[in-house]
Amino acid sequence: MEQRRRGSGWIGWLIFLLFILGPSILPPLARWLSQQTGLQIGTTELFITLIVLMVVISIGSSIFGALRRAGEGTGMPRMPEANDPFSSSSQQGDVFRLPSSTPEEVFRIPPPPPEPPRLPTSSTQLPGAPRFDPIIDPRILAFGLIGLMFIGLVFGVLFLLINP
Repeated sequence: MEQRRRGSGWIGWLIFLLFILGPSILPPLARWLSQQTGLQIGTTELFITLIVLMVVISIGSSIFGALRRAGEGTGMPRMPEANDPFSSSSQQGDVFRLPSSTPEEVFRIPPPPPEPPRLPTSSTQLPGAPRFDPIIDPRILAFGLIGLMFIGLVFGVLFLLINP
C-alpha cells in the first residue's frame, strides 16, 4: 500500500485562498507596500509576484522531497547478512544440500494426469440469455413526460392569456 505524502497540499491551498481572498486583501497590501517602499506597487504586480513566489516554493519543495527520498534509499527491507547464502559462513554447505529421500520416493510412479473438462451436451440445461434492466423505469419516464407536457401546456395557455 502506498503511503500518503505528508505536507504536499499546502501550496495548492495557498493558491486557492489567494484567488478567493486576493481581491479583498491585495489592494490594501499593495497600498501599504507602496507607502513603506516608496515604489508604485499595483495589485496586479503583487498578485503575479505572489503566484511566482508560490510556484518557486512548490518547485523547491518538490526538489527537496525528491532529494530526501533518494537519500532514504529504496525503502526495501534489507536481509540480515547471517542468512545470506553467498556469504562465507559455516552454513554455506547446507544451502545447496538436497533433502534426503528414500528409494521408494525416488522411483515413485507419478499419478495420471487429470481428465480435460467436458463440453456440455444437448441434454444439459444452458442458462438463459442475460437480462438487462433499463436504467430508468418506464413508468417514471412516462410520468415525467406527461408532467413535462402538462407544464408546457400550462405555460402555453398563460403565455396566450397574458399577452403584452
